[in-house]
Amino acid sequence: MGIVIFKRILIAMVLILVLGFLVSCSSTPIVDSRGKSSANIKGDMNRYHDDLHTCKSIVEDNTSYLVDKGKAFYNLMRFKVLWLSPKAQTRTDMLYNCLEGRGYNVINK
Repeated sequence: MGIVIFKRILIAMVLILVLGFLVSCSSTPIVDSRGKSSANIKGDMNRYHDDLHTCKSIVEDNTSYLVDKGKAFYNLMRFKVLWLSPKAQTRTDMLYNCLEGRGYNVINK
C-alpha cells in the first residue's frame, strides 16, 4: 500500500517537473540582421545588443513571472476550446513587439 502511494507521488512530481520545464522554455529572438524597416532606417545591427537588453528590462519590470507562466499554460490549453479564445500575450510576445517597435525584423514570432 505504501509503495503504491509513493509511486503515484513520484510520478506526479516527475510530471509536474516536466510540465514546468515545458512551460518555462524560452528562446532568444531570431532577428534578420540585414532586414530594414521604417524604424531602423540604416538597417545596421550596431545597437541590437543594447536594444535587446533594454527591451528585456522593460518587459521584466512591467510583468509578473507567475502571471506569465499562467498565460503560457493558458495558451497551451487553448486547443480544448478549438482555439476560439484569444491568445494571451506573454513576456516573449512583449519582447518581440518591443524589438519590432525599435525597427528589427523578428523572424521566430
